[in-house]
Amino acid sequence: MFACGSLSEASERIHFRNRIGTKGIEQILQESIRINGKDAEDKDVRIDTTVQEKNIRFPTDDKLYKNIIAKCYQVVQEEQLPIRQSYTRTLKKLSYNQRFRHHPTNKSKAKQADKKVKTIAGRLIRELERDLAPSSTYQADINLFKKVLAQKKTDSNKIYSLHEPDVPCIY
Repeated sequence: MFACGSLSEASERIHFRNRIGTKGIEQILQESIRINGKDAEDKDVRIDTTVQEKNIRFPTDDKLYKNIIAKCYQVVQEEQLPIRQSYTRTLKKLSYNQRFRHHPTNKSKAKQADKKVKTIAGRLIRELERDLAPSSTYQADINLFKKVLAQKKTDSNKIYSLHEPDVPCIY
């Protein structure tokens, strides 16, 4: 998310970029080069990306576990491995239990559902480990999945995203 500004400001920027298109962005770049003159001819360019938006989740969040489950299913399909249980109905039922987690009567159901989703992710990882060869190309992914499942709230060097595991938390 952006460091300052509201969500509406971010969406306004997106709508603006979509309206002007690639030609408009190129015109803005050309104009900034013309205005800056000799500064535009520098070989080195420094860009501040500290407020660049990242697609990350809270480190012990249920969505990370669901991403792990989805990636495990992808590996199973790509490698055509047998799977003991698909958990599709179970996951659907658990997502219903997680929906209104802030309502007082649903808090305990949501916590139990979170634990069950984490358990299912662990089961699928262990099943992949059994079925895949130790020298598999997916071994790095499996190690990443294990690290995500093992991390706690108080740990340092947490993984916030599966597709960008090196993204640090800046607060």
